Amino acid sequence: MKLSFKFFCIAYLAVLLSTGLAGSYIVYTINHMLWDAQIERVNAAVAYAADSFMAFADISDREISASQRADATRQIKHMLDDVISDLDILPSEAVSAKHLAMQENACAATYIKNDQRLLMESVCKLNTGSAEYYLFLYSDFTKIQQQHDTLWNTYGLVVICVSIGSGLLLFALTKRVTTPLRKLATVADEIALGNYGKTVKLTHAGHEITALSSSVNSMSHAIAQKIHEIQDELEKRDLFVADFTHEMKTPMTAIIGYAQLLRSYDLDKSEKDQASEAICNEAKRLEKLSLQLLELYVYRNESIQTENLDLFEVGEQLHSTLRFLSEKYRVDYHIDFHHATVSANREMLLTLLYNLADNAFKASRPQTSIRIYSQTDATSVTIHIEDHGIGIAKEHLKWITEPFYREDKSRSRESGGAGLGLALCKEIAILHATQLHFESEKEKGTTVSFSLKKGGVEK
Repeated sequence: MKLSFKFFCIAYLAVLLSTGLAGSYIVYTINHMLWDAQIERVNAAVAYAADSFMAFADISDREISASQRADATRQIKHMLDDVISDLDILPSEAVSAKHLAMQENACAATYIKNDQRLLMESVCKLNTGSAEYYLFLYSDFTKIQQQHDTLWNTYGLVVICVSIGSGLLLFALTKRVTTPLRKLATVADEIALGNYGKTVKLTHAGHEITALSSSVNSMSHAIAQKIHEIQDELEKRDLFVADFTHEMKTPMTAIIGYAQLLRSYDLDKSEKDQASEAICNEAKRLEKLSLQLLELYVYRNESIQTENLDLFEVGEQLHSTLRFLSEKYRVDYHIDFHHATVSANREMLLTLLYNLADNAFKASRPQTSIRIYSQTDATSVTIHIEDHGIGIAKEHLKWITEPFYREDKSRSRESGGAGLGLALCKEIAILHATQLHFESEKEKGTTVSFSLKKGGVEK
């Protein structure tokens, strides 16, 4: 059963029960009050009539004649309230046995139907001393009964109108209250079907529903983001496996090929030496690849000890290691580090700077230059490695720190790379609580930057 239908049924039953019980009680109370008021008037008139007759009987010391009873009847009836519609005084021989059995000087009342009229018959048995007489008084309750019926009919009509009106109002209210819940349920179904990131916008809802929708939207965004991250991770994993397989296949193919050549053919010494050297080089390449992978794994699963380093001294050390690369690629370099103290691990920082500079040398054309410099602010020092080489396309920037990823695979392989350098740099940066930022434009060069915390400044 739908929540809206449940809510409607419960609320509708509550309205009908409350209206029915309260209305019935009110109508019953009003009718009872009207009936009791009429009875009190009748009882008062009956008592007055009985007293008047006894007063009339005290005047006469003998039995009252028929003509005297008629005169007494006219006089008493004239003085009675209009609630009494008829009065009759009868001797004992003119009444039934039921009335004869009544106690003396007592009154009894019964209701009788006369055509379409409802009458109250009040009978009083009076003993005057010389004889017994019976007063018959009749009060018309027809109007009271009609009022009673009219009240109940009116109440029934009101209940029907209230039932219809409240039903329509409750139905509309139920729709209004449950519409946000239906929207939320629809979004939840969409999320369950895999349409992550779906949201619901509620403009006219209660605080609780709005808070719930906000939570659902946040959950939807979080799931969409997490799914996107998982998809990216899976894509990176697939790319890693494909690139790793490719990197392994190339040297293995060469090793197997040269090994079969040595086994199958009678080669002269120079040819054997050439094949052996090729096998050795490819084996060394595999060894270097395995060591880099091991290094990458170690970086991802360890913490480091930092110390306060003078960045200028780090630049002096870096200068001596980059001289060979400068001569190899015929690219000049300039290191412009200030005397700033940074918190870092010396060996890892030098490895990071060397790898980034190595990439800059490889990307630069001969007779150009790269620049390595620092900028200092209140709490950190930012290091930039800038080249004016071939640059990186924007669509490749988000992938370049992934293992084995290379924008230009042929150039990287010619330079001896396997696509792990920037992946190692990324992990070293993470260990230093920073990240690499790349700014690049095709054929205009690349700038890589990262920030280090100043020495003595708390994280």
